[in-house]
Order: sequence, then C-alpha cells, then structure tokens
Amino acid sequence: MTTAQNSYPGFPGKIGRTRAESEEHFTLPVRPAKGSPNVVVIFMDDLGWADIGCYGGEISTPNIDALAARGLRFNHYTTHPICSPARAALLTGRNAHSVATGWLAQNTPGYPGYSGEIPLDAPTIAETMRAAGYATAMVGKWHNSPNYATPNSAWPTYRGFDRFYGFLQGETGYFFPARIMNGSTIASIDEYPEGYYATDDWTDKAIQFATDIRNHDATRPFLLYVAYNAVHGPLQAKEPDLAKYRGRFDAGWDVLREDRLARQKALGIVPPDTQLSERDPAVPAWADIPGDQRKLFARYMEAYAAVLDCADQNIGRLVAHLQRMGELDNTIIVFSSDNGGTGSAGPAGMINFNRGFAGLPNKPIAEEVARMDWIGTGKTTALYPSGWGQVSNAPFPSYKTYTGGGGRRVACIVSWPAQFKDVGAIRPQFGHVTDLMPTLLDLCGVPTLQEANGKPAQQPHGASLAPLLRDAAAPPSRTEQYYECWANRAYYRDGWVAVSLQVKGKEVDFHNWTLHRHADDFSEITDLARQHPALLQEMTEAFDKAAWANMVYPLDSRSRTQKFNSQPPHQRPPATSTRRFLPGGQSVHPGAVMPLLVDRCYTITIRVAQPDAGQGVLWAIGDVSGGMVAYIEDGRAKLFYNGFGSYFSLLGPDVVAGERWVMLEYEAIGQRRGRGRLVVDDSAGDWGELSATFMGSIHEGLDIGLDRRGPVSWEIKNKYGAFRYTGLIHDLVIVSGAFSPDTVLTAQ
Repeated sequence: MTTAQNSYPGFPGKIGRTRAESEEHFTLPVRPAKGSPNVVVIFMDDLGWADIGCYGGEISTPNIDALAARGLRFNHYTTHPICSPARAALLTGRNAHSVATGWLAQNTPGYPGYSGEIPLDAPTIAETMRAAGYATAMVGKWHNSPNYATPNSAWPTYRGFDRFYGFLQGETGYFFPARIMNGSTIASIDEYPEGYYATDDWTDKAIQFATDIRNHDATRPFLLYVAYNAVHGPLQAKEPDLAKYRGRFDAGWDVLREDRLARQKALGIVPPDTQLSERDPAVPAWADIPGDQRKLFARYMEAYAAVLDCADQNIGRLVAHLQRMGELDNTIIVFSSDNGGTGSAGPAGMINFNRGFAGLPNKPIAEEVARMDWIGTGKTTALYPSGWGQVSNAPFPSYKTYTGGGGRRVACIVSWPAQFKDVGAIRPQFGHVTDLMPTLLDLCGVPTLQEANGKPAQQPHGASLAPLLRDAAAPPSRTEQYYECWANRAYYRDGWVAVSLQVKGKEVDFHNWTLHRHADDFSEITDLARQHPALLQEMTEAFDKAAWANMVYPLDSRSRTQKFNSQPPHQRPPATSTRRFLPGGQSVHPGAVMPLLVDRCYTITIRVAQPDAGQGVLWAIGDVSGGMVAYIEDGRAKLFYNGFGSYFSLLGPDVVAGERWVMLEYEAIGQRRGRGRLVVDDSAGDWGELSATFMGSIHEGLDIGLDRRGPVSWEIKNKYGAFRYTGLIHDLVIVSGAFSPDTVLTAQ
C-alpha cells in the first residue's frame, strides 16, 4: 500500500483517502468592505462647459442639475481635449500619451505615445475594482481600441468589464447605430424597431445591468460606466425633443453667449469680473448673417439641444432606478465630458459632416438651406457651426482638439448623498481627468493594483480629490498638468496656464505661447507673456520635460484628411487585391472593406440564383453618411450612390431568372470624381457619375443580401425596409484596381 499524502500541492487543508481523514479548506471570494458604495460614471461626448443648466446653459437639464444639487461642482476641472485620450486617462488615471493614446485610437501614426491600445500593465479602473470584488459593467461608447473588427485585448470585456453593450468606434448614428456589440459579439440586429434611439437603449441596458447584478447578489457593489455618445455628432434627435426647441435659438450665438455668462455669474460658477472671450474671427456676427442662413444655423442648435435634453431625461431614468433600488444615497455618481464643444464643421456647419472626414469641402450654402429640414433627422449626419461651439464653451476661447479653455475645461459633478455635506457647493480647486480614478478608488477603499497581467502595474498619475470633496478648505490635490492634442500644447502650474495653439496642416510653431493667470483672468483671454517672460520660459520647459516623460513627441500637426486616414503599413490600401465575401454573416466591418475601395478603381461582382420576379438588395456598403447600395427592382439592376451628400443613381440591364452575375464597374478619374456602370452577364448599362470617391469614415460596412440598420437610401428604406433579396446569393468578390491619378493615399 502506498503512503498517504497530507495534502495536494497548494491546498492548505488536509487530504486523506476518505472524507473522515480529510480537512476541508475554502478560498473565500474577494469582496469589498461592507457598505462600500456603488460607482456610476456618466461620461458625455463633446459637451461644452456651459451647456447644462447648473453651468449657465438654457437647455433643459433638470436631472443633471439635480445631481449638482445633491453633489459638488468643479469650476476648474480639465481634460485631454479629444475622445480617445480623455477616455484612456479616465480609465487608467494616467496621462493619455503614457498609455499610448495621445490621438484617436484607430489612427495610429507609428509612435509609442499614439498606438491607440492601452498597455496591459496599465490597469483600468474596471480591472482594479473587479479585483477588489466589484461587479463591473459598461454601456455606450468605448473608442479605446485600434482594432474594431476582431476581438482583442483592447476591447472592454478584456479590460475589466464583466458586461459591455455599446459600440467600439468614435461615433455612430442615434437612430441606426452601425455596429452594436453585446460583450465581444456583434448584436444580431437587421432593423431597429420603430422609435428606437441609442441614448434610450444605452440607459435601458444600464438599468438592466444594475438590476441583474443586484438580483444575483444582494450586497455586491458595482461600477457602472455609462458613456453616452450624446452630444457628439451626428445631431439626430426625436421629434418631440426637437419640437421643444423650435425657435429657442433664433436670437443667435452672440446673444446666447452673453446670456450664458450672465447666468454663470448669477450661479457663482464664474467670478463676477469674468470676461467673455472674443468671438472667433472665422465666425460671423449673427446680425450679419442673411435671414435664411440664420434659420438654417438655428436648426443645428435646436437639434443639439434636443440631443442633450434626451440624455438628461435618461440620466433621470437611471437615477430614479437607483432610488427605487434603495441605493441612490450610497452611490457615487460622477458626471463629466471627454472634451469641450467642437468647431470641426466650420462657420457654416455641415448637414453631412462625414464630408469632412472624406476630405471634401462644404456643400454650397444654398444646398444646405434647401435641406435644413433634414437636420436632426436620421437622413443625414449634421454637425453645428462653430459659432455654437463657442456658445457651448462660454466664456472660454477655442474648441475641442485645442488646448485653450474651450477644449480642455469641462463640467464635472460628483454626487454621494450619504457622505457629502455641503451639497450644491462649488469647488474651485484644480482637478483633471486623471484624478477621477484615484478619487473613486480612494472613496471606495480600493487599493491600486501592484501587478497587472504578469507585470508590475503602472501607477496612476492623478491624485485623489477625496480630501477636497469632503472639505471645501482643502488645498488642491496637485498643481501641475501638461496638455497636448493635434500639436496644440498647454501647461498648467499653480494658477497659471501657458497655451500654444497651432494651425492644422502647417508646420508646428514652437514659439507662439501665450500666458494666462486664473486669479484675475478666469476665461484665459489676457496674454501676460510679455510681462512674465521668465515664468513663461519655466512653463514651456516644464511642458517639454513632461512631454518627453509621457511620450508626447513627435508633435503632429498634419491636416484632418492626413491624420484621420493615418494607418500602419499593414492596414493601408493594397496596390491590388481580390477579396471574396460570403452571405449569411453579420455586417463586414468597414475597416475590412474600405481599403479595397478608397479613391481607386474597382469591381464588385455578386453571383446569384435569380428567381422569377426576384428582387431586393444585393449588397450595401455604408449608410446615410456615405455609401452605395446595389439592388434588383422590377426585374432590373439598379444602384444608388451617396457620395457624402451628393446623390446619384444608375440603371443597369434586366436580370432574368437563372444563374446570373451582377457587377459594378467603377473608375476613379481624379479630383475625387468617379464614374460607374452596372453589368449583368456581359450586358452593360450606361456609364454614370458616382462622386465623390470613397475616403475617410463611414459608419456601416458591407451587407450582403440586405441593407441592415442605417440605410444608404432613405427612399428604399421607407419603401421596403432592409429589402432582403428573395433569391440565392453564392458570393461577392471585390477586385481592387489602380488608385486615382492624384490620390493622397499610399498603397502598400
């Protein structure tokens, strides 16, 4: 007989041959301390400092204002002034460049501070709180992965979130989100139900996640990250919310900026002597704008207000649910934004903003006026004129992507009814987005991780704001911070800020710094650089030191077209390519399709078994932002082309019953112009213009046999819905050919 062991390796109990001879041991799960609070982080998108009521806005935000009344407001809280970097800093507590996210996650230029993928040894707040026993869930916008198409270690469920429902890319439509993920799987959605709206959906899932967590465990606290895409473009809103704001902005942006500043002074959110920054020289005075254009411009702000109003309603629903759960008092709620209001659409705005991503100029203003009723609907991807961005950011100058006050200073509210005593108060101490993770860990009693994914964990750069949340007289948690975005730079230290703004598409000017003192210049409009040259020199040297330490260099001031189309060599358009796609799967991600089509010649051929009277969509690429759809109707091949707001149709030959192939032949002829024709079994239709050539961003990818979710053609959607093809599809093949003779793209 063999000799008995006392135990198995690593088992603390005793093991005998029978239970009577053994001693059990149980490893208890890690749990937070009894009474630990829930945490809800509500992160808005492109919301300016002045938009909500408790910061001076006229838009109806009673539920956000109620958070402020139950909590504390910061009036000197800052952020990295664009989406992905701000989110990376929120998630890790570290400066964005130091976690490889100095720019948009999907546009990596090939430098360490800009790969777009948060390193695995920089633990997220979700990973940290989950390790401490918290349940974790997220809804809405991620935008912290360079690869949207294939599940990978940069996706939310791989970075600490038990549950995720939302989208991975930078923007999507509100009525027809392009690619909703449920965990790490694409949600199987062909058509959205009548009345669908993304902000409502994110909130429904947030409420469901909170309920599920509590139903399965009566005491486990949770972290819930609610990342609304509101109020980011496209400006699409529900009709009742739009109706509420008709005519409310007819006074124009000059009057509204003055009104907001007056309310800010009355609220005490700004000092009484605060001055309004000058109107952007590129923005016309409202009184000088022709009447029809004023009506057009006001429509944009009506839509923006409606998007924000709906988000506020949903925040109210979420808070009410926490109240019904009996957990509102012991829930920490943080409300903030990733950056300030934007000036990206220029002085006149754009009814189809994706034209900008596609490197195309604005449409003639007369065309925009004629289509003003589209603004706010699902027909297009509207974004407001930059004059409204200045209203959004009042009293500060500049916008999103800039390191002036308008880009980096945003609202921040922290509520914890069970703990905070001087609710409704304003905290003037400095705070930054990197401080949120250390603050929440501190308030929850959760330690930072010392190891992450087998490596020593990078520690947060931020400092806890908990002392000053509990004590209005507490000193600032820290007094220095650098900023960089699109080669714009800033450095804050002890009440002073140095700012350097650049011209996109021009060489970086390393000497154009301005200097501002917050004590008597809250809105950062008085330049003191000449009066304090030694101090400015210290500040610029401090920026340089921080820039090297955080992998900020090299600065990149290229144009929007160049930066937004920046891809590593293995993702760039191939010189030639043939790709075969099969029916029956979910939508093919645009990242897998667009390189085959951008600013180049190509053919798209689909093989079908056509039944008698068969009809429907053969394939569709894109949506209302831009794209094309090939279909059979009344026995004939047809194509509708949306060239980012320029619309064309082709008629092809008849498609009779039997085994058939249908091909789009496309030629890119230069200056972003193109032409195409439909071919059926060697019988060709006429050539017709199909411009502009594809480039930049579209929301939807490739659908085979139907047009899922967001339609390319509004007319086809209204007539047929997704318009499933009634025949059998064998396969679809894209053959990529020569690039346009004057393309700005580089083949691999």
